[in-house]
Amino acid sequence: MHDNVYLQDEIQRGIILSIDGDLAKVRVAANAECDNCGQCNVVHMEIIAYNAVNAKIGEKIRFTMVHDSMNKIAFMIFILPLIFIFLGIYAGSSFASAFNFSSTAVSIVGGLLFLMIAIFIIYSYDKKYRLNKSNFPQVIEVIK
Repeated sequence: MHDNVYLQDEIQRGIILSIDGDLAKVRVAANAECDNCGQCNVVHMEIIAYNAVNAKIGEKIRFTMVHDSMNKIAFMIFILPLIFIFLGIYAGSSFASAFNFSSTAVSIVGGLLFLMIAIFIIYSYDKKYRLNKSNFPQVIEVIK
């Protein structure tokens, strides 16, 4: 029925709060058994999901959270800048030793320059990432 749903995806329940085109704001309960009944004071999380099944406001739905994209995001935000900083420090140190400049100052400048390059790469990736609807949680069915 749903060829794009994989076993590693976590299927959760929620309720549609609002719709904007093919994206829906979904209220997610703290746990699956809660089913958004509203009888307790548990704080609910709200997410934006791709509404491929055209669910309506107020309908209970099931959706998937693809964790593969979360690993990419974590790498881009945390690891990539560190790699670029170390590369910048190394490049600055190599440049300083080749041209007899102050190693510390040029290494710092190299690290900062490469950090700015990493931030530009992250910014560019983020613009493309936001436009790809497969990166959003996916509404897979309406619960009757």
